[in-house]
Amino acid sequence: MNEGYYNTYTISDSDVSIIADDSPTNETSCKDNDCLSASDEPEFFQQVIQRQKRKKLLSPKVAATHQRDHVQEDVQTNKNNFSILVEDPELHTFIPRSEPGINTVMNNEEATEKIEPKRKKRSTKEEIEERKREEKARKDAKKRLAEEFKRLSPKECMKYITVHIDINLLNYEYSKQIISEIESTDAKYVTNSNSTVLNSITWSRHMSDTVSEDENFMLLIWEFDYVKNLITSYELLNKINYIKLYKSQLSIIIDSTADQLKKIKSKKNGKNSGPDMLNTLEQMMLSCQVSFRFVENKNDIGLAVLYLTKSIAQKPYKLNKYKEEQDGCDWYASGHTKNCITVDKNGTGLTQLWRQMLSQFPLCGLETSEAIATAYESPIALLDAYDNCSSRLEGETLLQDIPVRRGFGPLASNRRIGPELSKKIYTFFTDNTGCTTLSQE
Repeated sequence: MNEGYYNTYTISDSDVSIIADDSPTNETSCKDNDCLSASDEPEFFQQVIQRQKRKKLLSPKVAATHQRDHVQEDVQTNKNNFSILVEDPELHTFIPRSEPGINTVMNNEEATEKIEPKRKKRSTKEEIEERKREEKARKDAKKRLAEEFKRLSPKECMKYITVHIDINLLNYEYSKQIISEIESTDAKYVTNSNSTVLNSITWSRHMSDTVSEDENFMLLIWEFDYVKNLITSYELLNKINYIKLYKSQLSIIIDSTADQLKKIKSKKNGKNSGPDMLNTLEQMMLSCQVSFRFVENKNDIGLAVLYLTKSIAQKPYKLNKYKEEQDGCDWYASGHTKNCITVDKNGTGLTQLWRQMLSQFPLCGLETSEAIATAYESPIALLDAYDNCSSRLEGETLLQDIPVRRGFGPLASNRRIGPELSKKIYTFFTDNTGCTTLSQE
């Protein structure tokens, strides 16, 4: 080493080499024999030099990277890159001393290989188009379903109903009232000529923007004299059966006056020959399933058409609601009127319901119904007992000897149900004709 200089060695984790700086000193220069030569340097320092050279050979790329970043890292607080001069008291020289904060560089051989994620298989053009078509079909189906629910809702259903009025009805006074009532709602109306059935009104429902469906219902508005002539000539039932070929559900409004109604209801008019008008209309109602009503006020005809229009518009919604209620009913349809009995899921209340059913028979009071319900706990048990009877007479007298207790305590008395009530109950549960009546006596 030159005189007047001492060697300063810097050990850095960012530089794998050993840097020797020749720095002048103001101290008294030492003699050549008093300074350390390369061969006389401490053994520890030589081991450090050899270790740094090995690292340089093993990881030259990492060393080069650290050298480029050396300037940026020196800006830090010298936590990982510094040198300390320590004075040796025996040799009167300064030797470098490394601190434990020096970091070592990771060898490339120790780095773990990165696992590349599996690439998803690319979809073909046909598969992409198929997925697009399926998604579009789902959206269209969802949209159609929402539109259908909207058309059936009670608040929106009138917008999709069209009333078809026969052009012949425009010749009567009540036609203006009919049109006025329809215009007060969201429904639409059209006038057309119906040569098959005169003076008729029908309805249609718009299922979509391009599809409409005709309702299976027709309203006939006939004059009193026209109906009377059909009855007199015995053509009323034939006429109704002919019209029902086009629409199975019919309703008739008979435009009449108060005097005409008095004549048909009065019993004094016994001179008229031919069939009775009311009896014929009632026969038509029962045999042909056709309703009718007499209307005296012209304004009532328009209101009747309006009520029928609302009823037809709300019919699908009410049918769906009724079906949901029936599907959720396991035992019986719960009522909302007076004296209704509630039956829970566990069957509590069925015995009380059975007793109330028996109380509907004439001469069957509370004590009698309790006696029958005690002997036969359910309608099924009573029906099974009737099936086991060998003859009709045995079935009719099955319940007559059941004792009925009346009152309590010393004043209590017993009696039998009797043959009359036993026969009525048997007839009610076993008759298959539908025409047998129970005596009210």
